[in-house]
Amino acid sequence: MKPSTLIHWKHRIEHAIAISHDDPYGSLDLRKVANMLNESPDNFSHKFAEIYGDTFIAFNKRRRLEAGAGELRHSGYSIADIAERCGYTLSSFSRGFRELYGESPTSFRDRRFLDNEDNTLTRTKIITSPRQDPHSLIFNPDRTVDVKLPDFVLYYNILPGQNDPIQELMYFHSLYHQQLQGLRDSLLLFDAMVVLGTLDVVPVTPYHRMKMYLGILVPKLSPYNIAHLQIQRNFQQPFRLYTKQMEGGNFKKLTMPMNYAEAGLPMYQFINNSCREGYFKMRNNHFFISLLGDSACEVYIPWLKLH
Repeated sequence: MKPSTLIHWKHRIEHAIAISHDDPYGSLDLRKVANMLNESPDNFSHKFAEIYGDTFIAFNKRRRLEAGAGELRHSGYSIADIAERCGYTLSSFSRGFRELYGESPTSFRDRRFLDNEDNTLTRTKIITSPRQDPHSLIFNPDRTVDVKLPDFVLYYNILPGQNDPIQELMYFHSLYHQQLQGLRDSLLLFDAMVVLGTLDVVPVTPYHRMKMYLGILVPKLSPYNIAHLQIQRNFQQPFRLYTKQMEGGNFKKLTMPMNYAEAGLPMYQFINNSCREGYFKMRNNHFFISLLGDSACEVYIPWLKLH
């Protein structure tokens, strides 16, 4: 494959992955995604498998099951509700889950340790410089603030690289952060958040498969309609920005007096422990970090408010 052709198809496959991650119910099959990319279904299917190392159908199925596994880990939903949220019936979810993980959703939910989670946290500890907080002075449920946010559109870049997402985040963060700050400032969107996170599910997605992103969150409110149009017309294609619908609602906000690299590992351990010990439960998998500067950031955790 010529280098120019390879670059073309890598971008197409990245776009297909972004489309899939904005389709929680799995309603877009291979043919529909290929049509959205203006590619023939057969050619798209072949190139996706050749470059990604798995078929699009298998990727899409695994992505939805991983989303379900993440909610089994950290949410308060019933297994039937989780299946429905991933576009499955209960029986098809249980069957697919057992095929992927070798156990039932019920037994998976009761597991204390997960191999992929442990591997991701180990890699993160090696690559970053996590802040030590032995007395939980920072990462403490009592320091969280309950906030309610509107629905957003996330305009984002998937960070480039292969098989080492945290290392890639460290390497490319500054470049993409400056680009997004420039976009925000040029449109006078000073209250829009520049954020980072992962499209995937930290406790269950294999480390080498995870996709990290940097993006800007723009509220889906009428005062921002012109900003959405300006981004879509003037920035989306040149900056190769993908879109994801981000559900608003109730969030736990925790301000962290450190940079994102210091915060990442203890932040996730705090979220995991809080969910497992019942301080709060998440309502979806997509927590994100808002970047405030070189020595401060905030994490927003979507939590399930029952009353």
